[in-house]
Amino acid sequence: MSLFRPTVLLTSLLVAAAARGEPATLHWPVPMPAGAGWRIIDLREGQGVRHEEYLPRGQGLEDYRDRILVQRFAAQDMGPDSYLAYIAAGLARHCAGFTTSGMVSAVRDGLPSATRTAYCSNFQNRPYGYVIAQKAIRDGEHLFVVEREWRVPPFSIDDAGMASLSFGSPDEDEALKREIHLATRWLLEQVQPGRSAPPPVAATPEPPPKPPARPAKRR
Repeated sequence: MSLFRPTVLLTSLLVAAAARGEPATLHWPVPMPAGAGWRIIDLREGQGVRHEEYLPRGQGLEDYRDRILVQRFAAQDMGPDSYLAYIAAGLARHCAGFTTSGMVSAVRDGLPSATRTAYCSNFQNRPYGYVIAQKAIRDGEHLFVVEREWRVPPFSIDDAGMASLSFGSPDEDEALKREIHLATRWLLEQVQPGRSAPPPVAATPEPPPKPPARPAKRR
């Protein structure tokens, strides 16, 4: 099974355009979710773009179940909401059924953000679909995008736009729904850009005390 990353494909043109002449992006550490040990499998940086991908330990490149993507690039006049709409429009063209839920727009420390979950019922007639919890943050001239993605068996989306996540046993289905809920909380509450504080200025050492003056010689 070939490795396919849907939103990476859809953002490639936007990121490539952003790379031209842009300064290096900010270094923003993303707190990984608790639970599975995460390992980085792809790290690229240059010309104003930074791209990171993580998989849980024990999952392979060709058969991963869930993945975290972190991207940072020039915003090109796009806000968080418009960026997520851009991704949704592109992803929907590749899915037999597509819907989104849980859009939350917010401003924290002066930085606008948008968070939501996208559901792709069946991707390009392959034997799987995607559930992707996404967050985009505008920080100055950059967009910071974090995604938690699950590759799952095909599922259905009803006429009301509700995704039916039923793949196996009820316990497995509930476990996935709980993961999605926790991932959304992680994006909302923990994933925030942080500006690095300047290094502390070292104190200037005091000069050593002057030796006492020698007494004048008696004549």
